[in-house]
Amino acid sequence: MQANTLISSSIKSIHPVEDGNKALEMMDQFRIHHLAIVKNNFYLGVISDKEIMSWNSEDDSIEEHLTNLAAPYVKYNQHLFDIVEVLEKNNLSIVPVLDEKNHYLGVITSRKLLYSIAKSATIQSPGGVIVLEMPDHDYSLTEIASIVESNNTKILSSYIISKPNSTNIEVTIKLNKQEVTAIIKDFERHEYKVSGSYKDEEADGDYLERYESLMRFLNP
Repeated sequence: MQANTLISSSIKSIHPVEDGNKALEMMDQFRIHHLAIVKNNFYLGVISDKEIMSWNSEDDSIEEHLTNLAAPYVKYNQHLFDIVEVLEKNNLSIVPVLDEKNHYLGVITSRKLLYSIAKSATIQSPGGVIVLEMPDHDYSLTEIASIVESNNTKILSSYIISKPNSTNIEVTIKLNKQEVTAIIKDFERHEYKVSGSYKDEEADGDYLERYESLMRFLNP
């Protein structure tokens, strides 16, 4: 999934001659905390609501503060994971997208990105979920997949979470079959710790609850 397929059609950029008040109005309208600054189709940087509120006056024009602003972006053909990295490293609510000639194309919102991740993670696909816990040095997706496939089942998606204050990790796998009892027993025979499992309806509800929680976090 490339950046150019995730651009929001509704989020507008702002011209540097506009003042801080105008930028704050637009952020409130679009429910975001950043705006891309664009002049003659060239991207100049990103302005945040916190930066504007730190000015002596919100009546200042944006161009008066351009030299202090960061200019993170992704190219139109960069992958979903690159976009996530730029968002996380810069603590952004939007990521500007540029074409091969560095012309501004638009922005990707954190909300749109999260929705795309949720879709690509096969949340809506039927199947069961198994949660494993292990020391990080014992993790082998190849071995986990081998155990699953020996039960004529496939892994649709997986993700890893580091346990706080621990060297252990939690590995969650989504499978293409709802019945996971035999697979759990197989994991236990291989001395894996199974910390949780969910059937289809329970799993989808759990994923969606987490998704909705993240959406509320991103859009307070």
